[in-house]
Amino acid sequence: MSRSGPPSLAGRLMLAAAGLTVLALAAAWVALSALLADFVDRRLAAELEAALRGVMAAATWDEDGQLAVDPPPPDPRYEQPGSGWAWTVAEGEAVLAAAPSLLGGPIAAPGAILRARDFTAPGEARMLTATVALPQAERAAALDRIRRPLLASLLVLGLALAAAQLLAIRLGLGALRRFAADLDRLRLGGLDRLPEPQLAELVPLARALNGLLEANAQTVARARTHVGNLAHALKGPLATLTLRARGGEAALLAQMDRMIRWHLRRAAAAGPGAGIARATPVAPVLADLALVFAPQAARRGVLLNLDPGPVPAFAGEAQDLAEMLGNLIENALAHARGAVRLTAPAAAPGRLVLAVQDDGPGIPPAERDRLMARGARLDEGGDGSGLGLAIVADLAGLYGGTLVLSEAPLGGLSALLDLPSAR
Repeated sequence: MSRSGPPSLAGRLMLAAAGLTVLALAAAWVALSALLADFVDRRLAAELEAALRGVMAAATWDEDGQLAVDPPPPDPRYEQPGSGWAWTVAEGEAVLAAAPSLLGGPIAAPGAILRARDFTAPGEARMLTATVALPQAERAAALDRIRRPLLASLLVLGLALAAAQLLAIRLGLGALRRFAADLDRLRLGGLDRLPEPQLAELVPLARALNGLLEANAQTVARARTHVGNLAHALKGPLATLTLRARGGEAALLAQMDRMIRWHLRRAAAAGPGAGIARATPVAPVLADLALVFAPQAARRGVLLNLDPGPVPAFAGEAQDLAEMLGNLIENALAHARGAVRLTAPAAAPGRLVLAVQDDGPGIPPAERDRLMARGARLDEGGDGSGLGLAIVADLAGLYGGTLVLSEAPLGGLSALLDLPSAR
């Protein structure tokens, strides 16, 4: 049997709270029932004692030597036949006076609650025994009359406690839900660091995660510095070897140069480090790229338009976005006849779609996929390393995006870049 998902913390807390509440209410029921039973027993004992004293006080010998109980206990149940409420005055085994409810039968009925006491009545010194009784059913009925509302009250209390526990759990876990939402915003680029949580228990976790983010940023920065140093260190020796190369050695060195540039440029790109995205506004990146490529566009007489209008922020590093768009714009400028423009086609929620289009000769459909392979070029005899489109495709894939080449409305190539947006 497969499980639909991980267990719920709220469900576990509610189950534990419900179990403890049931145990507490059951214990309360047992304790209160015992107290109520003791109360009922004391009340009935007091009634028996009062009736017993009344019988003894009313018992007298008349002039004929007959015992009379006058007046008898006023409770009408002693008059009702078969009620179980009864009294007797006896001398040894002989019953001298009895309640009308007995109808001449014995007082010691099964299940009766009895109280008896020896005494002497005025007029004779003979030892008598007064006995009063009430039915066991009276005790059960009295307990039932009290326990029913008690049980109903405990049930209502249990429901109220369950509702209060559910509300308390939801309020208590609200901070966890907000913390999870902050983590999601951090992952998607909406935050640079986690804000201070409202729960003291979550503060160390937030600080540890923020420390991890800072350490990761420092690691990426150091890696970029090392990559830049390596690029400078290799550039001079490779140039010297290329000048001295002969015959096939030049082609081999050119291939080595392309491969080294590939790995250096790929390593210099940040990528989605540790699964945490940065919210990068697109407009400043495009403004910087416009300044970089404006002289090249002017020299070639190409109209360069890099204003796509309002677009969502990129969920990633600004350097990576500049690397991808810069390669696409550079490639478009190299082949454009008179115009290069950047547009923002309609995108699904959570996506950033940008298209770089030119009016150049375009690329045959059969060659488009090959051009996105590492170091491939359509014109093998031209300048350049042929790394641009492959770098863009590879870096976009790291962010969960894609690069799609197609024919542009201008007649040349359209490079459509689909990336995640910050939310």
